[in-house]
Amino acid sequence: MKIVSSETSSIDIRLTESVTTAAGGFGDRGGIRLTISVDDGLSGLGETASIPGVDGPRLESLAGEIDKWSTNSVGTDSAVALGEIDKAGLSPLARFAVHTALIDLQSQRAGAPLSQWLRSGSAGIVNVNGLVTDSNPGAVHARVSELADGGVRAIKLKVGVEAPALDVTRIIAASEAAGPYVELRLDANMAWDAETVARVIGRVGKHRIGYIEDPTADIGEYAAIQELIDVRVALDMPITSDPAAEIARAGVGVLVVKPAAVGGVDRIMDIQRSHAGARIVVSSSIDREVALAAALHVAAALPDDDEAHGLAIGSVVRNLPDSLVANGGTLAVPDGPGVYRD
Repeated sequence: MKIVSSETSSIDIRLTESVTTAAGGFGDRGGIRLTISVDDGLSGLGETASIPGVDGPRLESLAGEIDKWSTNSVGTDSAVALGEIDKAGLSPLARFAVHTALIDLQSQRAGAPLSQWLRSGSAGIVNVNGLVTDSNPGAVHARVSELADGGVRAIKLKVGVEAPALDVTRIIAASEAAGPYVELRLDANMAWDAETVARVIGRVGKHRIGYIEDPTADIGEYAAIQELIDVRVALDMPITSDPAAEIARAGVGVLVVKPAAVGGVDRIMDIQRSHAGARIVVSSSIDREVALAAALHVAAALPDDDEAHGLAIGSVVRNLPDSLVANGGTLAVPDGPGVYRD
């Protein structure tokens, strides 16, 4: 399949409301959709955008990287372009768009959904976690109860925005509403220091928490914090072309991975193969449908069918297709060839 054209277009990622986390607030933003067309009539789609709350290349820079790759790749066989993608020196966010479009072509050509192309026998349904950001403990309790009653098996509670004393009350409210069968995950977005983590967990009780994600800004102290509080610590993988180095630096076994941050779904599969004992949670970057579908496919392709992934963004992003909006605690994987088609 020879590449005959490669074009980018702008997309809008519009939110139902602005979102506030300890890493800062964010709202609507723009993104890029890449369309790669080949000589047998197929087209592959990829998307990328900045990751909210994370420093990274500006959209103009990403567009320049992708346009340069496109100029150099027209006339190349798409399979060769896929095999040589890392020779282009793309940043992870740009690589995600290009790689997604190329594997979209390959899985379409194979007549298989991307998840099955990645791993035969992949799941058709993916469990997803709920997300709770309410500041009022009563609202937290009500929202967690609603999610738990709807079948959600894991809930992520954002912490670190409010004072630690209020977060303690919020965590206890969430835990009581979740009950014994719903995992409660905390995400501090690097807002605390080690002393605050120990104080908060000491007050709420370690038995309430499944794991705490990004507790402090120093990734190098995560292993020590985990030992101190006796609660699993999760690393939200930063934007990196070398995931193995970041995993080694953190020294923890729970990895929250956004495909865009590491540069593509293939790198998540590589992480799983290289760190077989790690627990991998695939997370959305608050994306549009193509990027979200790519993340959903790789979540389905991972061996742990019971993991709940951070892909239920239908209540946050406007106008997502109904097929990509969670039904209770699950999302159905697109079953047509490739990544996603309307």
